[in-house]
Amino acid sequence: MTGFEEWAAAAVEVFGEVKPLADRLPQDHFEMAVADHERLGTAAGRLLDSVAREVGLRQTVHVRAAPQPAGSSFGLAVERRISSLLADAGPLDDWVRDAGEAPIVRAAANARDRAPRLVRVETRDGLTLDAFTAGDRARPAVVLVPPCGMPVELSLRWLRALGEEHFVVTWQTRGLFSAHGPEAGMASGVADQADDLLAVMDALDLPACHVMGLCGGAVIVVEAAHRHPGRLGSISLWHGDYDFGAGSTKTDHQRDVQALMEMGADTLAKAAAYQKLMHRPAALAKIPERLAPLVLYPYASPVLFHHYCRLNLAIMSFDITDLLGRIPHPTLVVTSRTDTTAHPEGSHRVARELARARLVEEPSGDHLSVFDTSSRLVQLAADFVAAQYLSTPGRR
Repeated sequence: MTGFEEWAAAAVEVFGEVKPLADRLPQDHFEMAVADHERLGTAAGRLLDSVAREVGLRQTVHVRAAPQPAGSSFGLAVERRISSLLADAGPLDDWVRDAGEAPIVRAAANARDRAPRLVRVETRDGLTLDAFTAGDRARPAVVLVPPCGMPVELSLRWLRALGEEHFVVTWQTRGLFSAHGPEAGMASGVADQADDLLAVMDALDLPACHVMGLCGGAVIVVEAAHRHPGRLGSISLWHGDYDFGAGSTKTDHQRDVQALMEMGADTLAKAAAYQKLMHRPAALAKIPERLAPLVLYPYASPVLFHHYCRLNLAIMSFDITDLLGRIPHPTLVVTSRTDTTAHPEGSHRVARELARARLVEEPSGDHLSVFDTSSRLVQLAADFVAAQYLSTPGRR
């Protein structure tokens, strides 16, 4: 039953990745369009429903033979991701006849055992953050600061890769993941988000350690390193989305997203109007299929989108010009020549103006592909972190 075991493990992972977005959507089921419906037999729907139950997805999953008109970008992103499980599936009826649903139950149990450990953290202004840890607590610590508004599932590959040799910690953006939704009047500044980093470190009793910022997370790291230099040991900044005031060099994507954030942050009514645009299937055009359900999460409802705009706009418009010369930490700055999302010139400037920075420019990649955690990028991160810990005896 090796084929079934492998399929079950992949299915549990996929459902885990779509769950944050799927659970925010109003529809109560997803429709899987499968061209060779007859080959898959009646087991397809049964197996997908079994995976959904094991993962805790609140919607049901239906399998159909005939394609239907495309729904919203949100539902379509989920449907495409789940449908991919059926494209190369084996003889599902045979699998169910021979093994029942036991491989799915085992795969879900294994996924729960391997999942990052959830830690509730109280912020300095009374919010509760969901923080996550992976790896051995006795090993050197690495804190990962993700892009604003992204579910922890986007960072899972980094947690697993670095968690083999380190104690890795991350968290989800303030206010965007609570069951009752964002709180009215919630603070959204970069200083508040940097304070969340310190709150997570305090809650886990972490010493000065390596802090790794990705995309907008790099801005939070820069602010924290400037305001609390003694709390960070070394830093790495990956495809950072930087602002230098009038002297900024930005891609069309950065300018477009920042304009959207400005409109959505203004009022909830404006956010609701612009959030409707994200329902169009065209919104998926430039997002990799695997990442689409994760990237779309903060756009899933008008309220979520409004608060995401407030938080992300604060990051995208935060002028770091005067901060860089005051940051003494050993720093790895990573970008690529072909990044059309966050302009590589921003990373070049950061590396030039930091006192102890090393710039690595990859031949290709952007702030989404970095979450594919290629072996080269993982080794780059691991080697830099190891060098910093070796140069500072006694650091945990």
